[in-house]
This record gives sequence, C-alpha cells and structure tokens, in this order.
Amino acid sequence: MRWLFLLTLPLPLLAACGKETAGTALPVFDDAALAQGKNTWMQVCRNCHLNGVAGAPAVSDAAAWAERLSKGRPTLYRNAIDGIQTDQGWSMPPRGGNDRLTDVEIRQAVDYMLAAQAEIKAQAVQ
Repeated sequence: MRWLFLLTLPLPLLAACGKETAGTALPVFDDAALAQGKNTWMQVCRNCHLNGVAGAPAVSDAAAWAERLSKGRPTLYRNAIDGIQTDQGWSMPPRGGNDRLTDVEIRQAVDYMLAAQAEIKAQAVQ
C-alpha cells in the first residue's frame, strides 16, 4: 500500500507539466515543415521554452528572442543541435536532450518556435 502512495505522489506535479500559461495560445501553421516542427517542439522543446524554465527563453518572450535572432538563424540552429555549455554545465542540452532527433527535425523545431514567437508577439500588439 505504501508503494501506491509513492506512485501517486508525483501526479499533481505532472498534471501541471506542459500546460500553457494564460494568454499563450500556440499558433498553428499550414506549412508542412512548421507543422512537423511544432510536433517536435511539443514533444521536446516546450518542456523548457513554453514558460522559460531554467533560463530558457520562453516562446512568448519577444525581447529574449530578438537578442538571439540578432546572432542569426545558423547560430540558433547550431546551439539547438550542439547545445549550450557554460561553466556551470549545460544550460541547454544538445538536441534538447533527445539524441534521436535529426538535424532537420531540430531546424524545423527552431523554425516553428521563431514563427510562433513572431505570431504571439503580433497578437500581443493588436
């Protein structure tokens, strides 16, 4: 009976995992590559980038993305593929922690996140 308690203990924590924050509706795009990018993003990237966990820029944080975009898309792709390592360790693991993702899938997820960020920013201005 004790093991059942231990198994159910984390359920409330998991229930909140991955929920969108109020006002952050994720856009849907007709483009096939962006649709695939959203699938990858929802499975891997949103864990940190939906709400800005562990220093990751939230998809809704236009200022943080403007700073990163100023370095160019190739840098964003490279950081997503190779990860970002600091003196304290990995601030972003390579391939978002999923080494089965291809370079194309990573680029599609980055493209989706940038397109979603731009759409969220445009909606906020209206």
